[in-house]
Amino acid sequence: MTHNPVVRRIGDKYVIYYTGTTYSGERPSPGNPTTETSPLKLEAHHGERIGIAVADSPDGPWQRFDKPILDVRPGTWERYLVSNASPLVMPDGSILLYYKGVEELRKNAIGVARATRVEGPNERLTDTPFDVGVGAEDPTMWIENGRYHALMLDTDRNFSDKEIYYATSADGLHWKTEPNPVAIPKDYRWSDGAPRRMSSTERPQILVQDGVATHVFIATGTTINGQRETWNQAIPLKPESAVADRAAWWRDARFGMFIHWGLYSGPAGIWKGRPVRHDTYANPYAEHLMWLAQVPLSDYAQLATRFAPDKWNAREIVAAAKNAGMKYIVLTAKHHDGFAMYRSKVSHYNVVNATPWKRDPLAELAAAAREAGLRLGVYYSLGRDWEQAGAYNESKRNTCDFPNATPEDYAKYLEGKVVPQLTELLTNYGDIGVVWFDTPEQTTRKQSIALEQLVRRLQPRAVVNTRVGNGVGDVEEMGDNQVPARATGRDFEVPATMAESWGYSELDTALYWKSSTRLIRHLVDIASKGGNLLLNIGPDGRGAIPPAAVERLGAIGRWMASYGESIYGTSASSKAQPDWGRFTQRGDVLYAHLFEWPGREFVLPVDASFIGQVELLTPSGPARVTWAESYGASVVVKLPAAPPDPHVSVLRVTLK
Repeated sequence: MTHNPVVRRIGDKYVIYYTGTTYSGERPSPGNPTTETSPLKLEAHHGERIGIAVADSPDGPWQRFDKPILDVRPGTWERYLVSNASPLVMPDGSILLYYKGVEELRKNAIGVARATRVEGPNERLTDTPFDVGVGAEDPTMWIENGRYHALMLDTDRNFSDKEIYYATSADGLHWKTEPNPVAIPKDYRWSDGAPRRMSSTERPQILVQDGVATHVFIATGTTINGQRETWNQAIPLKPESAVADRAAWWRDARFGMFIHWGLYSGPAGIWKGRPVRHDTYANPYAEHLMWLAQVPLSDYAQLATRFAPDKWNAREIVAAAKNAGMKYIVLTAKHHDGFAMYRSKVSHYNVVNATPWKRDPLAELAAAAREAGLRLGVYYSLGRDWEQAGAYNESKRNTCDFPNATPEDYAKYLEGKVVPQLTELLTNYGDIGVVWFDTPEQTTRKQSIALEQLVRRLQPRAVVNTRVGNGVGDVEEMGDNQVPARATGRDFEVPATMAESWGYSELDTALYWKSSTRLIRHLVDIASKGGNLLLNIGPDGRGAIPPAAVERLGAIGRWMASYGESIYGTSASSKAQPDWGRFTQRGDVLYAHLFEWPGREFVLPVDASFIGQVELLTPSGPARVTWAESYGASVVVKLPAAPPDPHVSVLRVTLK
């Protein structure tokens, strides 16, 4: 029996690599069928090895070699069979032969051997399989842009529901995967744009033309009219430069509004007349009230019966965000208390069904954001849900109502509530710009990948943050109010509060509020490192933005009206971080942000030979300033005695 053929042109010959075995046992019959675990299946595959045949033409005739070029090795991880060859011809003429090795049926892994001639001998390059190839089969390998690339079938379901995943290597021996390596899931879009879910995607084969991978061929199938149908399918590949960058708009935005609003906004950090507290908080997070005060679900749910915010106005909130210079908004669609701040058919525990207000604030924000040209994002608390027994975690869970919850309940919670509610959010509110997960807790890597894949199916242009867990996601989410010391090397976002609490809190008195100057400098600092600031507001129980937040949004908006060009669309500067402020850059324009006004002269650490002109940005427009070459790589800039802005002044340096 021979199967799994792969054809390569090597020198002036065509070579077929195939899997072969000798089997002389029983034939399958209706009374003795071949199944996944039957003796027939075991015997048919046992001892498979890799053979070759050569020809002068792809039409043949083919000359088969008498012996396999790669055989099983008794007593090793590939003692049961070796198969599924994927040869790579190297520039020096040698051949790297990647293959599947099996220790016992259903225990697969990927290894590699090398030969200087087609017929061998093949020398194994490692005694163990690749770490990223354990549990995989059907490897297809290629070299492009100086790197090794691989597609493999996730047979052991380490990352997916037995789908095709991708790995890369610098040397062909040491491989790595992205946090979400799934490349070809079972549900993907066809050429007509419609998504379809297949029952399988397997046996990938890559087509490389002129050094570039242009197509991948897969075996796939599904049930049609009650019958299982299978076929081969070709998927054309695009160069990376032609693939839309879904985070491009987000990267240009640099500034967004976070909105924490829910049942907790009414108590405002006070339960039964007493402020909530916890030793880990400078001032307690009011949105954690249910956990901080250990409020039983039956008592906490009574807050819904009194939730009737008469001052909520989605257009006013969106206008406040836009006037502050923000480009996107993110609403807490479901926070840790498990209460949905949108119309949910999955759970009656939502703002439309459980409150006398009976309005959907997410729908209202979605409409207002579209009108204003802002992107809409949805926050979803993943690993914490104090309304659900299954939301087990080690840090903050509802032990009042669910003292006997176990980690085993978590998967049921994901399937029963998380996935259906995310499907609602990603289906019923138009284009979603950001899916903002929080608190992954017990979420496994495979579960994180599945959630990102769900977003990709329903909102392919949405940006996903890494709090979906396990490093998965487009945007690295920093810790609350934590600004990195330097650029992180990838897109990142800092979620930050104006005071201490995220939800509205009466305990956040004036002492706890950050000044407008500090917030503007936070924005500049974060942008200078290539990140975004997601600045929070916590509307009160009536739906109004607190006056202190209104004041700060106004100050930030006035600053952005004059200096926004130094933030939007900029990137981290390659220049060192100065002690007097920060640099941002867009192309050949460098922005120097001065946190403290230096007086009439300022030493700008830029080599004079690179400078075209220097301007001081002001509310009335840019003003050219004079400068003179100094010692070393710097110039002395002449400035007015007083700064044009009390928070942060900006010099625009146009480079040659």
